[in-house]
Amino acid sequence: MKHPVSDLSKAYRYLYPRLTVLVSSGTLKAPNALTIAWSCPLSVDPPLIGVLITKKRYSYEIIRQHKEFVINIPNFSQIKESHYIGTISGREEPQKLINAGFTVEASTKVNAPRITECQINLECKLDKIVPTGDHDLFVGEVVFMVVNHEITDEWAFNLRKFHPIYWRQSKTMEETYELKLK
Repeated sequence: MKHPVSDLSKAYRYLYPRLTVLVSSGTLKAPNALTIAWSCPLSVDPPLIGVLITKKRYSYEIIRQHKEFVINIPNFSQIKESHYIGTISGREEPQKLINAGFTVEASTKVNAPRITECQINLECKLDKIVPTGDHDLFVGEVVFMVVNHEITDEWAFNLRKFHPIYWRQSKTMEETYELKLK
C-alpha cells in the first residue's frame, strides 16, 4: 500500500540503481578520477552529457580549472577498482588510479586522460556549470569517443556482451548490481 513520505530529501533514492561511471580529469602526468552514479544525457545535438559533482570533491576543482573531463564506463569485473576510486580522494592519494590497477592514456581531443581498461570513453569539453543545490551539474560536450565495438550492437553497448556497474546509494560494494539479458 502506498503512503505519503514526509522526508522529501529521500526522493532521489527512488531513481536507483544507476549506471556507474568514472570521470577522469587533470592531465596525463597528474591524473585524477571520481566514481559517480549521477550522470545523464542532456542533448543529442549538440551531444551534451551532465555529471553532478559536489563542491567538496577534488575533481570539482580540477574540472572547473581545466574545463574538460572524460566519462569512462567500467565493466562489472572492475567493481573493486571503481569502488576504490570512489572512496579515496586524489588530494590525499594522487596515484589512486594506478593504485587501483587502472592505466591512463592520452585522450584524442582533450588533455584529461582516458582510462585504458574501460571499454567506453567519452571525451568532453566543459560547456557550463549549473548550480543545482548541494551538487553542481557539469555539462560536457562530447567531442570524441572511443568504444570497443566487440561489446556493441546497433544501439549502444549490448548487455549480453558488456556488463556495466549499477550502483545503489551505499558506502559498500554490496549495493552494486549487474544487469544481464536473458
